[in-house]
Amino acid sequence: MAESAINLLLDPEECRIETEDCQKLPLLDLFKLIGNLGYHAMMLEVHLTPKPGLVDVHSTGAHSDMDLNTFVASANAIHPFLPKFVYAGWQHSSQPAHSLLSVLRPVGIAAEAAMFAATNGVNTHKGMIFSLGLVCGAVGWLRGKHIAFDAMHISQTIKQCCEYLVLDELRNLPHSDSQSNSQSYSKSYGEMIYLKYGLTGARGEAASGLATVTELALPAYQQAIEQKHSTEQALWQTLLVLMANNPDTNLVSRGGLEGLHYVQQEAQSLLDNGGCQNPDIEQALVALDQRLIERNLSPGGSADLLAITWLMAQLNELDNKQQAEFRE
Repeated sequence: MAESAINLLLDPEECRIETEDCQKLPLLDLFKLIGNLGYHAMMLEVHLTPKPGLVDVHSTGAHSDMDLNTFVASANAIHPFLPKFVYAGWQHSSQPAHSLLSVLRPVGIAAEAAMFAATNGVNTHKGMIFSLGLVCGAVGWLRGKHIAFDAMHISQTIKQCCEYLVLDELRNLPHSDSQSNSQSYSKSYGEMIYLKYGLTGARGEAASGLATVTELALPAYQQAIEQKHSTEQALWQTLLVLMANNPDTNLVSRGGLEGLHYVQQEAQSLLDNGGCQNPDIEQALVALDQRLIERNLSPGGSADLLAITWLMAQLNELDNKQQAEFRE
């Protein structure tokens, strides 16, 4: 599956990218390939059906302001920015990884603007842009240093890049409304959840080097594939592992800690009953979808990490393939 996806998305035509000074610079085919894999990860995630509480082919989940078409339009708008993340990382490869975030942020801000323009202001992929930008940027940085860009090295690079993200952006937040008003500062959902519950969300996941992905989700996906399950079944298994373990701030913003714990327990129950090996798993996911819709719960953070997990699996395969060709 991984190699066929790579072969499908590798376009032999020259890839060019607009830079800030309007010059067109030729890029390695690898840059475009990584961008295409990131785009495919987004499309694979949203089309996976059923997904409890989330937008898919048959349901809008616990969302009233977005559907499948919204996500497709969003992914199409983000797609051109993914090779730019890779290129930014590659350009920055002579500098230490801990300064990488500063060159990725402008690309991410531009990608967010394109997303909001395509969705009429609906936030479909803001968290996804953050995570995809880090992964793509890490690949470019590693490639520039002639270091393997497998999941382990990507994780280490992102951990260095985002080491102080929680400290810099969350722990120094003003705690009272009076403080924030006096500074004309409006807190984001993630910041408010950190202040109320101590959960660090996407920033904490990045600071850990995407540990939830590398330590839990990726092994679950790879094991399911090795056991000859289909990609769809492997993705269901991986999503359940994420939902059972990820302290998803999207759930907390909708249902508090009670909502988070409910989803974690429901997902763990499905895993305990066999997960993707259960012949009734699809019906069980549909039933859970209805329960989450009734409770207005959407595990959007886990959906983002699901796409990242699939992408990491493809990057492992691609790096292995390149290393084998180099040895030959």
